[in-house]
Amino acid sequence: MKQLALKYRYRLQIYLFVLLALAALFFVLFLTRQSKGYSVSSLQSELKVAIGIIEEQLKKPENQKNPENIVLADKINFTLADTLGNVFFDSRQNEMSVPDNILNFAEVANAAQAAEGSAMRTAIGEPDEENLYYAKKTESGFIRTYVKFRTAKPAQLEKDNVYLLMISILLVALIGSFVYISGRLSKPVKTYSQLVSAIRDDESKLSKIEFSHDEFGNVGREIADTFQQLERAKKYKQQMSHNIAHELKTPLTGIKAYLETIMQSEDMPEDQIRKFVGKAYTQTLRLTDLVSEVSTLNKLDESAELSKGDESVYQIEEVNIKKLLQEIIGEIGYKLEKNNVKFSPRISSQLKINGSYTLIYSLFKNLIDNSIEHGGKDIEITLVAGIDQVSGEGGYKINFTYTDTGQGVPPEALERIFERFYRVEEGRTRKTGGSGLGLAIVKNAVAFHKGSIKASLRPGGGIIFKFSLSSLPKES
Repeated sequence: MKQLALKYRYRLQIYLFVLLALAALFFVLFLTRQSKGYSVSSLQSELKVAIGIIEEQLKKPENQKNPENIVLADKINFTLADTLGNVFFDSRQNEMSVPDNILNFAEVANAAQAAEGSAMRTAIGEPDEENLYYAKKTESGFIRTYVKFRTAKPAQLEKDNVYLLMISILLVALIGSFVYISGRLSKPVKTYSQLVSAIRDDESKLSKIEFSHDEFGNVGREIADTFQQLERAKKYKQQMSHNIAHELKTPLTGIKAYLETIMQSEDMPEDQIRKFVGKAYTQTLRLTDLVSEVSTLNKLDESAELSKGDESVYQIEEVNIKKLLQEIIGEIGYKLEKNNVKFSPRISSQLKINGSYTLIYSLFKNLIDNSIEHGGKDIEITLVAGIDQVSGEGGYKINFTYTDTGQGVPPEALERIFERFYRVEEGRTRKTGGSGLGLAIVKNAVAFHKGSIKASLRPGGGIIFKFSLSSLPKES
């Protein structure tokens, strides 16, 4: 993957360099051509003006005899020839050999036909130098002016050279920018390489990966988060399976032991048999409760997944809280009497909410069972409620405060009591038959109703649960 990231970066740089080089080459060629065209046109105008000056100067008799007295702008030279093209004067005849006849040169040939003509070519005897020529036909012959092109570049051409220098500097800056940009663009590939490596080899490295703050980084973070969630779910399911197997083993072992004892003791008294059967029955009840609680949690997990698509495995209906509590008392009233637990629900008979009857029932039943099993005997349970309006048409939530005066829990256990299979006192809990799932069901039932729950210690002993349930929209 590292090699792939490097290749991607280099390929990107090469592509950018090629495109930039082609664009720069095109621009330079275009500018050079435009500059040369402008220079030729500008110099032609100067040469034409010079011919006009020569014509005026030749009107003077002294200049006709001595053309060398004619002074032109610096660097401009001229040739005088008769009507047959024979040269009788050239301003550079003392510096270089001058052709005797210029009639066959392009600029003069064109002038012979069209009165004026221009041409650019390599100078005789100066192969590295180009001259620009301009000729005009007169009554007495031909006047030709010429100038060295490179030496006589006009001001605009000099400016163009400055532009070319600026373009070169800009090109270097762009190359540096592209190198930096390509490094930034290839960074996600390198990051994804680290991501794949962490997923494959060491999950702990995921938290150390620095994702970029852009769309690529967001995708990378989502992949990492999703993988971590899947890993947590995997570990949770493994732990869940282990805990369930462990919890099932205890009552099943008890049932098996009691039944084996009865079957192997032919002379066992009837009252002893009844005692053992009763204990086996108690274990079956514990086993039934455990299976029921696990089933409830599984349904809550399933409902949480379906809720993302606005579906649910639970029916939403109107629930009268007072009547629901009365039904719970009817089911577990014997436990309250046996442990001398006083339950005082200070709830209006008109208090209603739209929600899952099954989950709300399970919520309150598990809270009461938790107080009975872990709070001890001779305690009091109170429940109060109040309604809060929330935004939305007809929206409201009910805030509950559930308090018992039992033994409470250690302060350090408050944050963990809602974990599945967590027990504050392992030995005592097993003796009383708790599975460690009751408060986990409570928390998930509250979450299903868009609420929250928090536990705190009651001054003087006991525990307080404050939670809310939101009224849910009924199914159409």
